[in-house]
Amino acid sequence: MLDLDATVADRADPADTPPAEDRLVERFHIGGKAPCLVLCDHAGRRVPRHLDHLGLPEHELRRHIGWDIGAADVTRALAVLLDAPALLCHVSRLVIDSNRRPGRADSIPEASDGTPVPGNKGVDAAEARRRLARYFIPYHRAVSQQIARMRRTGVPAIVSLHSFTPIMQRGWRPWQVAVLWDEDDRLAAPALEGLRRDPTLRVGDNEPYSGRYPVGYTVPFHARRRGLPHVTFELRQDLIDTLPRARAWAQHLAAVLRGPLGDPGLYRLWKR
Repeated sequence: MLDLDATVADRADPADTPPAEDRLVERFHIGGKAPCLVLCDHAGRRVPRHLDHLGLPEHELRRHIGWDIGAADVTRALAVLLDAPALLCHVSRLVIDSNRRPGRADSIPEASDGTPVPGNKGVDAAEARRRLARYFIPYHRAVSQQIARMRRTGVPAIVSLHSFTPIMQRGWRPWQVAVLWDEDDRLAAPALEGLRRDPTLRVGDNEPYSGRYPVGYTVPFHARRRGLPHVTFELRQDLIDTLPRARAWAQHLAAVLRGPLGDPGLYRLWKR
C-alpha cells in the first residue's frame, strides 16, 4: 500500500500548501511530470470580506451549497498519486460559480437547494462584471495558461473533480461515484469499466449529474472544444468528508486512471 504522506513529502513542490486567505486560485504540485491536469472548480467556500458572507450565516457556507465538500483533498491526493499538476478554485460557488457560463441565472444564484442567498438578490450588471473579473477569470486564466504550457510538449488530459451531497431535495442519492462525459469517452469508458469491477459500488454514468453539453463550463470550455481527452468525477460527500476517506478515494481513482493515462494513444486531439 502506498504511503501517501511519505509520497507527498517526497514529491510535493514548495508551493504544495493550501493558499493564504487572500489567494483564491491554488496551484498544487505544479511541477508534476504527467501529461495530465487535475482541476477542482469548487475547492473552497471563501467569500470576499466586502460581500459580508453574502448575508448567510457561516453554517450555510459550510454546507454543500457553498463548495464541494472533500473535493479539494481528493484533488491534492490524486495529483500526487498521478504526479500531475493541479489547479483549485477557492472562491465559493455562491459568489460566482466557476463551472457555470457567466450571465446565466445559476452563475450568481439567488438561491441554492432552497436556501435564499441575500447577497445575490438583484445583483446588477456592474457587480456581475466585477465578480467575473475578480473571481471567475483568474481561475480560468490559470487553467488556460497551464494547458498552454503543457501543449508545448504534447496533448494533456484533463481530470475534473467534484462532489455531490447525498441528499438533494429530500431525495437520497445512492451512487458513491459518478463519471461524467459527453461525446469523447476515451477516459470515461475505461474509468466506468474499472469502477464497476468493484461489486460494492454503485457507479453513476452521467448521473446524478450529466456531462452532456452544454452542462457545466470548465470541461466544455477548456477540454471539449480543444479536443483534449477528459473526464469528470463526482464523489458523494459523506464518503470523502475526512482526509483519510478523501485519500482512499484518490487511490481508487488513480487505480482506474493509470491504465488509460499510460496509453500513448490517448494523447491525441479528438475530432468529431
